[in-house]
Amino acid sequence: MINKLYSNVKKAKKNSRGYWRYLFKLNKLIVNYFYPLSQKNNTKIGIDKSSDVIVSLTTYPARINTVWVTISTLLNQTFKPAKVVLYLSKEQFPNGADELPVELLKQQSRGLEIGFVDDDLKPHKKYYYALQDYPDKMVITADDDVFYPENHIEKLVEASKKYPDAVICLRSHRITTNDGEFTPYNSWKEVLTDEPDFATIPIGCNGALYKRKFFDEELFDAEKIKEYALFTDDLWLKIMELKNGVKAYNCAEEPLIYFDNIFNKNTGLWHANASEDSNRNDDVWGKLIEKYTEIKELLI
Repeated sequence: MINKLYSNVKKAKKNSRGYWRYLFKLNKLIVNYFYPLSQKNNTKIGIDKSSDVIVSLTTYPARINTVWVTISTLLNQTFKPAKVVLYLSKEQFPNGADELPVELLKQQSRGLEIGFVDDDLKPHKKYYYALQDYPDKMVITADDDVFYPENHIEKLVEASKKYPDAVICLRSHRITTNDGEFTPYNSWKEVLTDEPDFATIPIGCNGALYKRKFFDEELFDAEKIKEYALFTDDLWLKIMELKNGVKAYNCAEEPLIYFDNIFNKNTGLWHANASEDSNRNDDVWGKLIEKYTEIKELLI
């Protein structure tokens, strides 16, 4: 259902049909209202324990009642993961599973695993623990308010086979400079890549595929994360990729954001990180570049 509606929009956009934006809005509404209804009683197992893929995500109290829908999309994939892991902070959910909604707990019978962690590293939780818990697996991160098309994991895995030494994503921006200085974050446009490169920065909403071998131990330095980039996991991950000489590849055929959950409006980090009223991403990027001076030389 999701892939068909999404593909129709993507095709219209690729063919420069002027109505594609209206079709996107219409199809997003259809998915938001009808997909959850279709999944209420779905008990089909959505994993393959022999798979070499782990899907990892996190959420917080404001979205705990809707995250089950995203998880359901990740358990309805053509390529099955070994498990889907939802990492939750004990600080935010002190009563553990007792305060989780029934619809979310139902997903455990389909292949969801819920892990409670001591610290609250905000969005970093979606990769931080999985890459350490499953170092021999491919870890695909997911956002908590997205409807992932049924072939989402398959696309990332197939691209990783082609470029096994690159981070793989389905949405990205191109880091740009002007006269030796970085341009503002909001000017970094989405440009599809022909092959992996250093200037492509994966954007987490459409998911990304990582491997433990891409990073050194500094990726997991919780104190540095809190000091430099607590709310901007995409920027921290990119710096750590560049520090280790790892390129990124966008395997999308057409740049288009996935459908998101309309019932989570105004609760995402985007409003604080990259909206026109905020320059948090620019502040964080500036501090990271000042800390890791070799990265600026590499990109320029």
